[in-house]
Amino acid sequence: MKNPTWPKAFAFIGLTVMGLALSYYSTSISTAGIAGVHLGTDPNGDVFTVGTAFVLVGIAMAAIFGYLALTQIRAMGRKA
Repeated sequence: MKNPTWPKAFAFIGLTVMGLALSYYSTSISTAGIAGVHLGTDPNGDVFTVGTAFVLVGIAMAAIFGYLALTQIRAMGRKA
């Protein structure tokens, strides 16, 4: 982290996009969990709980790696 480079910044941007994709995909898992509870195929709501947890993980992942990407880009701008 002490030596900012463009490959590191692009790697963090890629991980940010992966976090956003994870949270977007997890909304469909949560919706399926709600349907499963109403249809009786998932009486405990486990699928809904897992989907909700992955939404939170995806948002946190996007926030953390987005912050790291911005700090890398800012440090390269100050170095130049």
